[in-house]
Amino acid sequence: MPILQPPHPALRAKTRRIGPNDADAVAALLPRLFATMYAAPGIGLAAPQVGVALRLAIVDLRLNDVPVPMVLINPEIVGVSEEWAAREE
Repeated sequence: MPILQPPHPALRAKTRRIGPNDADAVAALLPRLFATMYAAPGIGLAAPQVGVALRLAIVDLRLNDVPVPMVLINPEIVGVSEEWAAREE
């Protein structure tokens, strides 16, 4: 899947919450998102970055070179820390 780059308008568009009726679409999208992220290569990718206006993101921070894929559905920022952690992408 092509990854959109700024200033593409889709990257600023409001996304839609994922609901129970989206299960099949999300299940079909996830393998394509992971394949796109790993091919980039990257450690994270959000659905809007590939032109899909859903609140969905994936991350793989790899611990000790072991994949640790995570799926974030309807993620929300609930707190902020003063600590910083740097990762190269």
